[in-house]
Amino acid sequence: MKKFEDIKWKQHQLGKGNIQGLIMLDSGNELSIVAGPGMYCMPKEQHNSPDSFSSFEVAVFDKEGKMMGDPTGWQSRENINTLIKLLN
Repeated sequence: MKKFEDIKWKQHQLGKGNIQGLIMLDSGNELSIVAGPGMYCMPKEQHNSPDSFSSFEVAVFDKEGKMMGDPTGWQSRENINTLIKLLN
């Protein structure tokens, strides 16, 4: 089963110090996990590694790439693992 540790991270399109992780689930849904200044995460600072954050902003996209609901902020690694399990 996929977990937080399987997320592939890159620099967010907003630029340096903002990160984005993407993980495709077996269900065809995709999770986008982001962190950085102006996002619903902790700390709200520039960092280049997910290890520097204690919580993240998460959005779920369906198979067509449409966002399902609203993004959810301040999600812990444990919460993200639970979401992955529920949506997989």
